[in-house]
Amino acid sequence: MDLSSVANSFLKPPVLDDTNYALWKTRMRYTIKAMDVRAWKSILTGWTPPKTLDEDEKYILKPEETWTAEETQSSSYNAKALNEIFSSVDMRMFGIIADCTVAKDAWDVLQEHCEGTDSVRRTRLRLLNAKFENIRMDENETIAD
Repeated sequence: MDLSSVANSFLKPPVLDDTNYALWKTRMRYTIKAMDVRAWKSILTGWTPPKTLDEDEKYILKPEETWTAEETQSSSYNAKALNEIFSSVDMRMFGIIADCTVAKDAWDVLQEHCEGTDSVRRTRLRLLNAKFENIRMDENETIAD
């Protein structure tokens, strides 16, 4: 077995599908941090495309060719993180986030889709708790069963 292929399997996060969000989330966090900690920070804090005032004193998106070096750099961190997210989801999950241009938005959409909102999580916990409390052994059932 080629050791470099084994090493690469540990470096790449799993592909996110409907069954492995908890694993994917943890692995992605450290994959993005290892790639560039500033890319991870763009997921935590978000990124806003640069804006400028037009002649009517309204804010519009600034054309990329006029971005400053700092604006280009912060865009680069967002792009790195977004690319890593895009390349580690299956086609169905990609369809959910394909329109996202900000890495934080894609991350948040996937989190809400896979984990649900706070109220959904509380409801799931209450249901699991009720199931657990209602577990009963049948008369003909052994402990091993």
